[in-house]
Amino acid sequence: MLDPMPTFGSQRTTTPSRKTGIPPTLLWIGCGSCSGESMAILGVDGQATDFLDLLEHDGIRLLWHPSLSLEPLAPIVYRVLNGTLPLTLLCVEGSIAMGPDGTGLFDTFDGKPKRDLVYELCAVADYVLALGTCASYGGIPAAPPNPTEAVGLQYSDGQPGGLLGEDWRSRKDLPVVNVAGCAADSDTMVLAMRWLLAGDPDPAQLDHFGRPTFVRPCLSGADRPKCGTAQWVGHSCYGCISQKFPLSRELLKWKEAKKCASELLLT
Repeated sequence: MLDPMPTFGSQRTTTPSRKTGIPPTLLWIGCGSCSGESMAILGVDGQATDFLDLLEHDGIRLLWHPSLSLEPLAPIVYRVLNGTLPLTLLCVEGSIAMGPDGTGLFDTFDGKPKRDLVYELCAVADYVLALGTCASYGGIPAAPPNPTEAVGLQYSDGQPGGLLGEDWRSRKDLPVVNVAGCAADSDTMVLAMRWLLAGDPDPAQLDHFGRPTFVRPCLSGADRPKCGTAQWVGHSCYGCISQKFPLSRELLKWKEAKKCASELLLT
């Protein structure tokens, strides 16, 4: 478990709770050089209108998003951390890089390890949402030999721990909510955001991997409720954990995957 120095919010005060007349806020930050969930929600699945509807019709104030915001992130971060800007929902995509050698310098923000920034933002958010298997459990980057020392927010390779530790809870006393997949299903991401932003979410709706009960396989569809990679995996998933499925089956049957890759190289 990381115990970083408060490099970003050394003068931080407690973020105020949501007040009457103040709209819920959402801040989206990318880690681990990943933008898969941003692409999925903004256009790959044709769901951009769903996310924009969430912001417009649900009255959500978007503080920052790596693909939608023109202003720099740093001034917003400092306002959040010094308590002048409340943060209702923090969305994180991409794994947390702890390397090299535990320094976190493989992924930086403003010259400092981004893991420290995420750690402090998590501390002042009402709710934290991990979008995608990487942010949730470490994902493929956490697979051995894991050169970047990648972890998820509250899990590492499917085991409790990660950046925040097993016992971490948000300001509203909820663990990290994990919407797994690569990329995560766009409908499920929006549904999870609405569930949290509505306030007072029931923790009983989270399973033992921190996934909401309404999570869907990342490659499923309305007419195909099971994972779209079933021809390779042979197992129906409910949100991958790291490079393995919930029952600790390997994500790919490596013999078949290698054969497929070889055939592609020959064509």
